[in-house]
Amino acid sequence: MRKVLINIEATPSCPASCAMCPRSLIGTEGNMSLATMEKVVSMLDPSFVWEVDMAGRGEPTIHPQFVELCEIMARPKITTGIVTTGVTMTPANILAFEKHLDIIRVSVSSIVRETFDKIHIGLKHAQIWKNIAALAEVAAHKTVIHLTGGPTIYEHLPQTVEHLRKLGFRRFKLLTLWNRGGYFETNQSRERRQELLTELALDASEDEVWSEYGRARFLGEIAYNKLKNPRYCPIGASSVTISYKGDIGGCFQDFGLTSVVGHVDTHDIKTHIQNRAKELGNMPICQGCDAHKVTLFQLSKPNPPERSRLPMIDE
Repeated sequence: MRKVLINIEATPSCPASCAMCPRSLIGTEGNMSLATMEKVVSMLDPSFVWEVDMAGRGEPTIHPQFVELCEIMARPKITTGIVTTGVTMTPANILAFEKHLDIIRVSVSSIVRETFDKIHIGLKHAQIWKNIAALAEVAAHKTVIHLTGGPTIYEHLPQTVEHLRKLGFRRFKLLTLWNRGGYFETNQSRERRQELLTELALDASEDEVWSEYGRARFLGEIAYNKLKNPRYCPIGASSVTISYKGDIGGCFQDFGLTSVVGHVDTHDIKTHIQNRAKELGNMPICQGCDAHKVTLFQLSKPNPPERSRLPMIDE
């Protein structure tokens, strides 16, 4: 069994309405309780989890008890991370980043305001870049920049990467545009993206799913699981998402929670992971989704990059 990423949703709320984010599918709002966070982390250990992130459908840093959530999440001594737009860089939050988080994943589109405004609708260009600069001063060494927005950002991507490197950031992932289970048309140029990955020495975000496993072994695992389930999805197998209410989502792309497969009060997370191979690809969220094709396209390249190394465990 491969180790997985655990995404814990602090809140589905967000001050932004980014172009690639189907926020209209989110029917409820709220905040994860400290008790639910305690319950989740009590079931996690390094034997089957390579990283636990505060991530999901919303912006975690706006949670009123964000610092306390970070403290609890760090207890199992698993690599901890966060996915954020950088919108709430208060002194307390930055201190929590420094003290409790191992990896800070900042999602940003472009240094060019016109392009930024097309992607990060609702966020203020000047404020976000001021916050990113403040973060660079204290935590550039453990920050991974997620370059998001798809082909819209490609024209000025060299300028954006150059600016970020001048600030001191060294780790970059060029995100693909997932089609969110068929709810979002990606219309992306995979070949142009591949060129930019090479030209700017960036990592592809989806490589993280298979890199430590090794290309041959990863493809072998896909073949093995597809014998049991022809619709098996290796992207879905890479992570587990826990909603702010404690629901176990079938896939990280399921913004509408159409495919809830359990709840942390009644389901053990490790047992769920061991038993879910037959579900992947067969849930409502899987209809019309192209996630598995994105990784297979990347793997089809003659020499796919292997910069990111993630620990795995044997079956």
